[in-house]
Amino acid sequence: MKKIFNLLFMSLAVALYSSCTSEEEDLFDQSSAARIEAAIKADKEILTGAANGWLMEYYPSSSQQYGGYTILVSFAEDGNATVASDALDADQTATSTYSLKQSAGVILSFDTYNEVMHFFSDPKNPAGIGTNGKGMEGDFEFNIMEASKEKVVMVGRKTQSRIVMTPLADGVVWKDFLTKIQDADEIYSSFVAFKYVEGSFEASATVSYRNITITYDEGDASKTINAPYIITEEGNLKFYEPITLNGKTIDELKYLPDDKYGTFVPIGEVNGVFTPKYPLTYQLLNGDWYFAMSGLGDPNALARWDVIKTQIIPQLAPLNYVLFTPYDDKFIVFYWDCGGAIGYLLFDTVTAGDYQVSLSFAYSGNSVGVKFWNDYYWNYMVYPFNDKTFALSADNEENPTVITMTDKSNPQNAIKLYKEEILDPFNN
Repeated sequence: MKKIFNLLFMSLAVALYSSCTSEEEDLFDQSSAARIEAAIKADKEILTGAANGWLMEYYPSSSQQYGGYTILVSFAEDGNATVASDALDADQTATSTYSLKQSAGVILSFDTYNEVMHFFSDPKNPAGIGTNGKGMEGDFEFNIMEASKEKVVMVGRKTQSRIVMTPLADGVVWKDFLTKIQDADEIYSSFVAFKYVEGSFEASATVSYRNITITYDEGDASKTINAPYIITEEGNLKFYEPITLNGKTIDELKYLPDDKYGTFVPIGEVNGVFTPKYPLTYQLLNGDWYFAMSGLGDPNALARWDVIKTQIIPQLAPLNYVLFTPYDDKFIVFYWDCGGAIGYLLFDTVTAGDYQVSLSFAYSGNSVGVKFWNDYYWNYMVYPFNDKTFALSADNEENPTVITMTDKSNPQNAIKLYKEEILDPFNN
C-alpha cells in the first residue's frame, strides 16, 4: 500500500512540475532583452508616426510654479528631433538627437544639446526665470508611462511633472500655431490679479508667470490653491490639474474680450467669472511715480526737503526730477537726475493686500546715490518714506494718475505721487 502511495505521489509531482513549467514558458516566451527591444521599437514607431509632430504640454519645475509651455517636437527615424516652443520666437527651431532606452521602463532622452528643449533646464537661466545656477529646473529626460497614436503620457525624471503629448494635425503650420499662443500670452501677461465671483462665493487671485494663486475664506480659515496653467491654441487657460472652487470643478478657462480688460469664465457648467484687477500696490511698485515738493503733507518732511533745496542744491546743480521706479520683485528705486548726475537708492518693499506697502532703505545704490547719501544729506530726501508703512489710495484705482501714500503711524505724512512727469520738483 505504501509503495502504491509513493508511486501516486511521484506521478502527481511530475504532473505539477510539467504544468508549472508549461505556464512559465507561456508567460516568459521572450527574454527580457527581447521584451525591452520590442517596447523601445513600439514606442519609436509611435513617436515617429506623427507626420506633423507632437504637441507637448510641458511643465518645468517639480512644483510647476512657472506654469506650462507648449513645445512642438517632431521625431525622425534617424534619431534626430526638431523642437520649437512658445517660450522662444515662433519661427525658431532646433534639431538635435534623441534616444530611447530602458531603465524601469522606456525613457525618452534629448541627449544632445537642443537650444529649445534645454532652454527650460539650462542652469545659466537664459530667461531670467528662477534662480541663477538652476534656471527653471526643467526636464529633458522622461519616463514614458503610456503610448499610443492618440496620446503619449510621460513623467519628467527629475521633476516628476506630468507631460502629455498629442499629435499635431496635418497641415498645421508650427509658426502660426505658436504665434496664436504668444498673442494670447501678450494679453494675459499684463493681468496681475483677479477677482473670482460665483453666486455669493468670492475669491481673490494673483498671477506669477503662468501660475494663478487663488485665496478664499472657508469659515474662519483662509484657503489657498495654486493653479499652474498652459495656454491653448484657442487662447484658453488649461490647468495642470482640475481645481475645485466653491465645490465646483474647473479644468479650463475661456477668455472673453470686451472694451475693457475682458474676463475669464470656466468651460462647462460653472457660472463663475474671473475679472482682472490691478491692485494699487502693484501699480505703485511697477510704474514710474514722480515726486513734487507740494505733494508732501508732513511739516517735518517739508522742512528737510527745504534744507536740500536751499542749502545743498545751490552747491550742486538743479534737481531735474525725482521718482520711484521699479528695480526687481524685491526692490523699488528712489531715482533722480541732478544736473545730469543720475543717482538711485534701493528700498525694500513689503506689501500686504492691495492697499498697503512698507518701505525701508536697503543701504545700497549706485555710486552717485551712495555719494549723495554720504555727502549731501540725502537721508533728508528719503525721510518721508523710509522705514514706514503706508496705506494707498488713488484718484482712479483702475487707471490712477495720482497715488497717495498715507503713513499709518502719522496720517499727516501723506505723500502724493504723480504718473505725469514732474520736472523741477522743488518748485512744483
